[in-house]
Amino acid sequence: MSAQHSETPTTLPPLRTVADIRAALREGRGFPGDKEDFELDLARALDASTAADLGKVAEVIVDYRGRIRLYSDPGFDDALQEGLEIAAKIKKGELG
Repeated sequence: MSAQHSETPTTLPPLRTVADIRAALREGRGFPGDKEDFELDLARALDASTAADLGKVAEVIVDYRGRIRLYSDPGFDDALQEGLEIAAKIKKGELG
């Protein structure tokens, strides 16, 4: 994977608040483009929410928290590589 991913520490902050998510994304904990996409998704969710229902905002927070955790998982690179190898074998007709 990228050098950014291999250098990402595996100890994660709590990721409970928007500020926690923003801080983690600023540190490079997340997929390429996640920092910008988070802000866009959060803005869309806020625009679509009412004061009584912030469920869409919560969904964005949960989604990006999961993405940060997935990207920070020490086994992520190995799992990704395994998936790419399986896909290549399927494409060549070796599996299937």
